[in-house]
Amino acid sequence: MSNISRTTDVVIVGGGVIGLSSAYRLAREGVRVTLLERGLCGQEASWAGAGVLQCGSWHRTDGLVRLLRKSLLQYPDFAAELHEQSGIDPQHIPCGSFELLLDEQRHDMAVRAVKAAEHYHAQFGQTVLELLSPMQAREQEPHISEELLGAKSCPVTSQVRNPLLLKALRAACVRMSVEIVEQCPVQEFLRDDERVVGVRSKQGDFSCAHVVLAAGAWSSLIESFLEQKTPVYPVRGQIVLLEMQPRPFTHIIEQGDCYLVPRLDGRIVVGATEEHDSGYEKINTAAGIHQLLTLAQRLVPRLAGATILRTWSGLRPGTPDRRPFIGPVPGTEGLLAATGHFRFGLVLAPMTAKIIADLIVRGETEHDLARCAPGREITALSQSSREAEGSRPADRSERPTHRRAN
Repeated sequence: MSNISRTTDVVIVGGGVIGLSSAYRLAREGVRVTLLERGLCGQEASWAGAGVLQCGSWHRTDGLVRLLRKSLLQYPDFAAELHEQSGIDPQHIPCGSFELLLDEQRHDMAVRAVKAAEHYHAQFGQTVLELLSPMQAREQEPHISEELLGAKSCPVTSQVRNPLLLKALRAACVRMSVEIVEQCPVQEFLRDDERVVGVRSKQGDFSCAHVVLAAGAWSSLIESFLEQKTPVYPVRGQIVLLEMQPRPFTHIIEQGDCYLVPRLDGRIVVGATEEHDSGYEKINTAAGIHQLLTLAQRLVPRLAGATILRTWSGLRPGTPDRRPFIGPVPGTEGLLAATGHFRFGLVLAPMTAKIIADLIVRGETEHDLARCAPGREITALSQSSREAEGSRPADRSERPTHRRAN
């Protein structure tokens, strides 16, 4: 190991969308930031996803879903700023989404969701959810399934080309003088009594006033106490990339835990499986790809003629209760968590970055972090609770106030 020791204001561990966004926001505030990435920036869960930006259940009013809605509203400015700073267009597109309702239960749930969503029209300045008849849905998307009972249309859903977003974030960080060190796994924290004062890595020691843990599915592996304070584990998601010209639809198409995301260039991202017992193995399986392709053709039968370009899988950072860890880690001064975002890492990036910057620069945040607090008491969710949390249902087995930065 190198004996090099460097000093900075903040060390961020992890170079995904959360780590890069937090580094960029802190650098804008005049903070010296060093970002350490175990591999290459933006090549794990942030890259592997489909770039869907939405804010979960409209029935909920808790602090986490308020963060999701605020973050979604900030995305047009966030993407435009990164485009200006980096010269790379993240392709943020307000395409809207259709959830295809293929059974009575889903239709009844959609009716209740549309009613609950009426409270948010003023916040978004438009209708956020509406129920379409089969005829109304096919007027907008002629190639969707004939068997649907209706469609839940969400005009405020948008998409971003996540590989381009990550390239733009990295370039913007470099422009703001963030020191980025790749191929640099963090081995342990450096301490002065109970305070974290830096990290030890294969490229030397880094001393700092604050460490931000943003290492995604690998966050709990650095030291054993994190398994209790911020338990994060990998959840594999398999994805298929199709191509079809002209595009057979323009909205994001959803049903259950499947989504079809149409890119401007005719590519269509089909995802994703949700495998909670995958470990750290990124593979594609015949069963996973078959599941995705079968449902994709059911939702849009015309996709039977699409070209398969490639398949891949990624490891989302899952938590037992499906909520991220954002804020100071109790009992360990100087350490803040920004990890475990599961399906919502891309959409929550602007607000997570703002909260981390608030805590470090101003010592507090105005946002309610109670549901995201590291060290909280955690119980695994039932399926009904998972749906209430805004996650798509899964059939697979599950693994079991304002805070100041010290």
